[in-house]
Amino acid sequence: MTITIEPASPDSAPAQRLLQALHTEQIELYGHADPAEAVIAEFTPPHGVFLLAYFEKEPVGCGGIRTFARGVAEVRKMFVRPDQRGSGIGRRILADLEKFAADPELIGAKRIRLETGIRNTSAIGLYDSTFLGAQRSTSPGRNRSANRR
Repeated sequence: MTITIEPASPDSAPAQRLLQALHTEQIELYGHADPAEAVIAEFTPPHGVFLLAYFEKEPVGCGGIRTFARGVAEVRKMFVRPDQRGSGIGRRILADLEKFAADPELIGAKRIRLETGIRNTSAIGLYDSTFLGAQRSTSPGRNRSANRR
């Protein structure tokens, strides 16, 4: 099993396919979702990075990290195709995002935050088992009944 993770532009064709799949999944779960398009500048050094995960050279997952506030990075646009969940790909993406966030040449973050919807049980399971444990929502304008983290 060969899994590779590498920085990519969020506007690349493989990234856009995965971001569209994330968008579709969020619509199915909540009836609404953030736009599928990532804000490219947010995921471009020195403000952040966007990663693509490949299994046997096929794109199967993605995630981005961006500057949220001074010393704080935020994980965004995390997605692993359903047929690849449970294989460790999401955990590897998060570990790489953490390294990029801590890099003083990039974000230099001392803290990392994320927010996911309460119905996204796959993501909650992953985040509960990693360094990103449960916290209450801090994003203004977010539906607190739909967002847990």
